[in-house]
Parts: sequence; structure tokens; C-alpha cells
Amino acid sequence: MRTKPLLLLLICLLPIVSVKGEKADTWPIADGTFIQESLAKTWDAKTWSKEMNYLKELGMNYVIFAPTAEGEGESQNLKTLYPTKQEGWYPKYPDLDLVDTILKEAQKAGLKVILGMNFNDLWWKIGGSNSKWLHQQMELGNKVAGELYSNYYKTYKDTFVGWYFVWEIDNITFATKKAEQSLIEALNIQLDYLNELDPDLFFMFCPFMNYRLGTKEAYRDFWIRLFAEVHLHQKDIFAPMDCVGAGGLNLDNFSAWFKELRKAVDTKPGLLFWSDTEVFDQRDWTSVPIGKFVQQMEGVAPYVDNIITFAYSHYYSPNVTESGFHDTYLEYVKTGKIEKKEPEAPYDLQMFAMPDGSNYLMWQEGEDNLGIAGYIVYREGRQIGRTQVARIGAQSGMIKAYKEIARLVKGRTYKYTVRAYDYTGNLSTESAVYEYTVE
Repeated sequence: MRTKPLLLLLICLLPIVSVKGEKADTWPIADGTFIQESLAKTWDAKTWSKEMNYLKELGMNYVIFAPTAEGEGESQNLKTLYPTKQEGWYPKYPDLDLVDTILKEAQKAGLKVILGMNFNDLWWKIGGSNSKWLHQQMELGNKVAGELYSNYYKTYKDTFVGWYFVWEIDNITFATKKAEQSLIEALNIQLDYLNELDPDLFFMFCPFMNYRLGTKEAYRDFWIRLFAEVHLHQKDIFAPMDCVGAGGLNLDNFSAWFKELRKAVDTKPGLLFWSDTEVFDQRDWTSVPIGKFVQQMEGVAPYVDNIITFAYSHYYSPNVTESGFHDTYLEYVKTGKIEKKEPEAPYDLQMFAMPDGSNYLMWQEGEDNLGIAGYIVYREGRQIGRTQVARIGAQSGMIKAYKEIARLVKGRTYKYTVRAYDYTGNLSTESAVYEYTVE
């Protein structure tokens, strides 16, 4: 789950997935994706069916749906995404059971579902400093888990396979011994209940990290200490976010962090180590080109047992955006290859001053064999923005136009260029320089 702009799966390893110890002639592919309420709350049965079939044709096995309940401030009441019988709780959508919907549609497609429990935005403010509040949230989560299990497990026992811990742990919030111990106790409150409820359902969690706030060695040692005391069982899953999309790590250092975390996982026999690959760019919430997605998977493949994403369904699905992302990734899944042909450069740049005082740089697109995914705009040789194919339902679909947000000085001449990129991420050469003098 990604509930804060810092940032956000799972047990069957397919032969095609490149994992630790796998033979060299395979390539890494993603085995699952998150789907959140914000995306799926308006989907009808036809859309759900298409989504599950998109994931299935990619070789995925898992869908993570989380959270299934939302807290409100310090209240002990929850809004649920399923019918609830708990006193003081109420369904967010009285006529819609999203949990049953995703389980039913996943069952039809032969996919597995991991359900998350509750979440509360106060986590970001007091989660590491208020043990009483945090432990209360774990107890609430246990009640959610009990309802989910009672409502759905018997009907969907071959589909409902695990629990997702929605609370995202980082490498700074629990830096003190007191906070660390509080977290250990919180995890055990949840794990002890879930293991007693049904030991066959696994537990998965996705922490994150920021290299500016600590070292990879310190984070490794933090998890070694936690793994020694937390009641994780065999087949439970430690699936850190790769943090490349949110910017906590980058392509130069994320592999080294996963190498150290592998050492921590190896101290806990039976614990599985997965990567949660971020397929978004938080700077502008665009979809990462498929070539970079593959690069991120390749960077962790030597260390992890499996790979999931946050979130294929949110950033690549043809239900959400142009099918070029999905088609390009599907070709990679089938062949292990990424096409290298560069798009043609855009041309005929022009600036248009609008009646409201805004300025729009517009251009004509060149050709590409797979289609243009977006454009990168430069002013005076420096990148200033990016456009991308519109998400379905978005108000603006101006992929060939960029709104200049800088205050342009009257009488000054500015130089612009634009480059196209395709769904793989191949870049065109720069357009011819366009000079615009502000009148």
C-alpha cells in the first residue's frame, strides 16, 4: 500500500522467474501486483475479468488487495470494504463488497489473493512513538482478519492464501531501542493471532528505506534483530519495496541494499525474500517505461526469491492506460528481450500564449514502431518536464503539449527542445531547437 507520497507479491515460484540459484537462461518477471480500492471501486464485472486475464497472461499468480479497512483518527471504529458485524464499524460502500468481488474474480482466473487488514494515516505521525496506539491498531487488525476469515475463507480457501501487513516500516522511524521493541511487540500481537487463526495462511510485509536516512548495513542489522524476536513462520514473506520509484533508493544503489537484506533474511530459516518493484515515478506519478522496470527486476534478481509490483494494475494495465505498456511487457515476458529501436524525434515546436496568461509548448510527433509513450521537455538544455499518454478517465490527454510553469520574462528568448520515448523507454534524438521570445 502506498498511503504517503514517500513513497508501497507471493509464494509459488514459477520456472520462468529468475530467482536466487535459478539457472542463467531465465529472466526475471513479476509474479503479482497490488490492487487498491482507489483503482477498483468503480470496476464492473467485465473490467475485473479483463484485469485478471491481463495478469494471468503475464504469468502472474498473486493479487494483493489492501487495506480492507480504514481507521479514522484515534477512533476505534473502522470503515470496511466488506460487510461488517462489528459494533461501531460500517461498510464504506454499503452496496458493494470489494473483498468478495476480488476473491471471486481471482478464483475464476486461477489467481491467488493476499488480503491486507486495517490502516490509519496516524501511522505516519505517531506509529513509532505511541506504543499503546500502535498495539491497539494491531488488535483492530486482528478483528478485521477474524471477520475476513469467517466471511470468505470457506468459500475461497484455494484462492485466499495469505495476509498483508499494511503498515509500512522504514529505516528511521524505529531507530530507538524503545521504538524497535514496540514494533516487535506489535508484529507479534498480529502474528500470534493470525498463526492461531490459520497457520497455513502466510504473512507478507513490505518495508521501505531511504539511503539519505541511514546505511544499508544498519538496516540489515535492524532486521536481523527483529527476525530473531518476531514470530515469523516458514513461508512468510519479507518483500521490501525497491524504493526506486519513490526515490528512497536509485538505480546506482538499490541492488547493494538488497544484497545486505539478503544476509538478514538468511538468519531466519524458512523466511522468503521477495522484492516489491515500484513501477511509478513519484516525481510526476507517471508509469516507468518497461525497460526501467526490467532493469529494476534484474538488479534484485540475484538476491530475491520472487518479485511482485506496486503496482502493475495501477500503472500498466490496459484498464488504466494505453495498451502499449502491457503489450511491451508481455513481449518481454515471452521472449526475455526488450526492443531497442529509437522513436523519431518530434518536430515543429511552437509556443502558444493562452488568454488566461498560461503558455503551452506544442509539437508534432515522429514515428515509432510500437508507439510513443511520452515526451521529455528541455529548456536551455535542462529537463523541465515530461508528458505521458493519458490515464483512462484523466481530464487531460495532451501528450504532445507541455504547460510551461516557469514565469517567462518579457523580452527574453528561451530555447526549447523535446525528445520522445517509447513504451520500452528508448529515447529519440532531440528535436531541433525552438527559440521563443516573450512579447
